[in-house]
Amino acid sequence: MSIQAAVESKADAFGSLRPGTKAVLASVGDWWQIKADQAGLSGRWADVTQALASQPPAPVDGAFGLESVDASTTPDMLGALYVNSLPNAERSKEGKHYTPTILTERLWEMTRAALGFTRGRDRRLAGLIRDPACGVGSLLFPPLREHLRATTNDDPAITIRGLPSLIHGIDMDPWSAWLTNVILGAEALHPLARVPEARRRPIPILAETGDGLAVGREKALATIMNPPYGRLSLAVDQRTDFAHVLYGHANIYGMFMASGADNTLADGVLACLVPTSFTAGRYFHKLRGHLAKTMPMHSMNFVDGRNGVFAGVLQETCLVTFRRKVTRKVEVTRSNGHVEHVAEIPAPRGDGPWLLPREACDAATAAAAGRMPLTLERAGWHASTGPLVWNRRKDDLYPRQAKNRVPVLWGADVDGGQVHRDRARDAMRFLALTVKSDPAVMVLEEPAVLVQRTTAPEQTRRIVAADLDREALDKFGGRVVIENHLNVLRATVDVPLISRAALARILQTQTMDRLMRCISGSVAVSSYEIDALPLPDATVLASWEALHGLELEKAVAAAYNPGATLVRSSARSNPRALPGEIGPDLPEGL
Repeated sequence: MSIQAAVESKADAFGSLRPGTKAVLASVGDWWQIKADQAGLSGRWADVTQALASQPPAPVDGAFGLESVDASTTPDMLGALYVNSLPNAERSKEGKHYTPTILTERLWEMTRAALGFTRGRDRRLAGLIRDPACGVGSLLFPPLREHLRATTNDDPAITIRGLPSLIHGIDMDPWSAWLTNVILGAEALHPLARVPEARRRPIPILAETGDGLAVGREKALATIMNPPYGRLSLAVDQRTDFAHVLYGHANIYGMFMASGADNTLADGVLACLVPTSFTAGRYFHKLRGHLAKTMPMHSMNFVDGRNGVFAGVLQETCLVTFRRKVTRKVEVTRSNGHVEHVAEIPAPRGDGPWLLPREACDAATAAAAGRMPLTLERAGWHASTGPLVWNRRKDDLYPRQAKNRVPVLWGADVDGGQVHRDRARDAMRFLALTVKSDPAVMVLEEPAVLVQRTTAPEQTRRIVAADLDREALDKFGGRVVIENHLNVLRATVDVPLISRAALARILQTQTMDRLMRCISGSVAVSSYEIDALPLPDATVLASWEALHGLELEKAVAAAYNPGATLVRSSARSNPRALPGEIGPDLPEGL
């Protein structure tokens, strides 16, 4: 669906909404009356359709209201009720999740710091704060509230009249835009009550229905967002507008980040609540390059316990700020009810995966890796995804060997540094080569290093690797088919800087596992990220060739973190966990 079509499809009459959504919207009039009464207002000012310049997209029948919406219902709660009332399919498809107060306040705190505001002292806004995908306006609450506190002693009529030049929300859903005006407008009721009756005017429009990606808008002092997630179909002209940040499919949250950066003032700040996939995935490399050149990262906050933050959202989430001013050091923090300092690191540069430690113990490793001269790819190796997508070849999978059938290696067959035959996969152990291109595309006849593409959250390791040497390959008949849940590492030159056997051992070290966690917080390990793993120079790599076990662990740890204390772990990966389960094919370059 195009952006314009999406906007038009949202123009629903009140009667066409689902009952739960109608009930929330029908409660708005009574809720507003309660808030107006609490502010000491009555008459027309207690009527939301008269007190606000913004009007609902269609007449609202108040008879459907929720009894649970009463004097105790905060603006945040009303917004959450609306978002939670939307159909699950719509919320999932469009990435609609109400932003909890703890995150809205933390993101505004980071935005203030990037703008140079003094901590602990309210500051009146000196420029426009825009949310181009405002939902019900939750990210605009903190700056609006701070501004109203800072202007308590000013003429309230002037303060209210000036709000549209300071607060601006945009959303494709007209009901969301109207509700944003209601919720933000309720914050202005107390100042309005201080305005003499004769000078009172309806509270101005602070949010509009529209395309948050539209070009040509007034640039903002701060663009703040929790944009929708997912892919988007673009018209030719729209793809042209975003060609500088798009690679492959158009991911909508990446487009919002790029648009936000391009529509923020030279001394302004971009603040986002987004998945961390933009920091490492292949499809975001042009976005990373654009941000690094035009608006470098200023601060990063990883959000722990995301399942308790956004229901059903499994991606690692972060709060991140960018600004055009030169940033030498990026403060990295993590939060889950409280903020924990992780590290200060150089601002990420370039379009490759950004090394960002999630824990303080990984800060030195990330710093050392960022200075290393090689990557796995430059050392003569390349990772690719296993070609067999099992659910596309169901009819060709068999439990027994026969003519023209080749053994299949699954994710669960790689465990404990070894390639073995997991009996749970024997029902689909052999692939019949029924497609003409199968021998060239599907079959692997040379030794390689195998790495699981997905690991379960409860596993102690993110890199689960094994050497498929000639002996192991011969046990499977000398040739195999690699399933989609495994990455295959092959040499790209006759003599790579590190041998296959040594590479497999190196990837099994604790240090490399921690390094992968600095590249991606996801349970998925893409071939793109493996190729980008930083490595030391050829001399150091050569010195690792003959090392095994604890000696190799110590040598690798010394290269990436000379002061680290090595802690041995006896935990093995879980072959019954996610990588061993038969699931749908996984997209490349997560």
